[in-house]
Amino acid sequence: MEESYQLIEHLKLIEQQIQRMADNSFKVKNWALTVVGGALLYWLKEETPKDNMIWLWVLIIMATIIFWWLDAYYLALEKCYRELYVDIQKNLNPDHTYSLNIRKYSEEIDIKCVMINSKTITHVYIPLILFEVILFWVKYVKI
Repeated sequence: MEESYQLIEHLKLIEQQIQRMADNSFKVKNWALTVVGGALLYWLKEETPKDNMIWLWVLIIMATIIFWWLDAYYLALEKCYRELYVDIQKNLNPDHTYSLNIRKYSEEIDIKCVMINSKTITHVYIPLILFEVILFWVKYVKI
């Protein structure tokens, strides 16, 4: 009975970590859209000096890529905690010391693969980058 109680408590701790990582990912997406949207509006203003416009556009693209990487990082951590949850649930780790060590799982998950393969990430950041490139193309190439 005591062992099942410890198992449930350990699983609750892992669930809290998974929820935190999901919340962090949501907040990163929120901040990305807010910061990039604000920067794009500033960039599109007519009063912005022409010399600074290309540099500002490059900074916007870099900010988008940084937010993309940060979002993928939190998603990778969430996946690691999910793997830990499954292992604890299957009782592969009978030592219920309430450990949240995910080092074993983080070596297996490549963040670059998460950035490219996760639909929740690519469906946000790829259209955002495409939108930024199209705006640049329309503003400077002017077909």
